Amino acid sequence: MKKIIIIAIILIVLLIAIFFIKTNYKLFKFGNNMSSKSADKIEEYILDIDSYELTSNVTIESNKNTNVYVMKESCIRDNNTFKQEILEPENVRGISFIYDGTNLKIENTNLNLNKIYQNYPYIGENTITLMSFINDYMEANEKNISENENEVIIEIKLKNGNKYSSYKKLYIDKSTKNPTKLEIQDITQKTSIYILYNEIKVNNLQKEDILAFKLERIAKDI
Repeated sequence: MKKIIIIAIILIVLLIAIFFIKTNYKLFKFGNNMSSKSADKIEEYILDIDSYELTSNVTIESNKNTNVYVMKESCIRDNNTFKQEILEPENVRGISFIYDGTNLKIENTNLNLNKIYQNYPYIGENTITLMSFINDYMEANEKNISENENEVIIEIKLKNGNKYSSYKKLYIDKSTKNPTKLEIQDITQKTSIYILYNEIKVNNLQKEDILAFKLERIAKDI
C-alpha cells in the first residue's frame, strides 16, 4: 500500500513538473506578459495581410552619417507585385522601384531614369519593406511576442541575417491593429534602420493599383 502511495505521489509531482515546463516554455516563446492565445491572434493577423499601401519615414544609421527618407510603398503578397517610391529628400524625389513578380523597373522621369532588370528576385532582398518582415517572421526559428499598454511587439531573429541586419522588431497598435513602426537591428542588436509608418491601409489593393506598366510595355522598352 505504501509503495502505491509513493508511486502515486511521484506521478503527481511529474505531472505538475510537466505542466510548469510547458507553461514556462510558452511564456518564453510569447513574452512574459502575453498569453499564447493573444499571440496566436497577432500571428494570424500578420499572416493574413495579403496587400497593403503605406507611407513611412525611414531613418538609416551608419558609422558616418544618418539619412532620412519619406517613402510610399505598396505590395500584393500573392503575386509579389510591389512598388516603392521615394518622396523625400528632394534630390531623389520620384525614384520608383516597380516589381511585377519577375521584372524590376527603376524609373524617374525628372532624372530621365528608366532601367529594367529581368528575372530579378527583388522583393525578397528589400529588407526595409513590411512584406519582408512578414516573410522573415514565417521563416524565423526565434521569435517573441510581448505587449505594453498600447502596443504589441513582435521580435524575430533573421534566419539568413548578416552583421548589418540580424534582428527585426515590429510594433502594432492595439486599437487599430496596424503596424506603427519597424526596427531593424545589427548583430549587436543596435538599431540601424528605424521605420515609422505614417499611414497604412491593409488588404484593399488590386494588382492594377500597383503596376505602373504592363508586361507588354516591358518587352517593348527592352
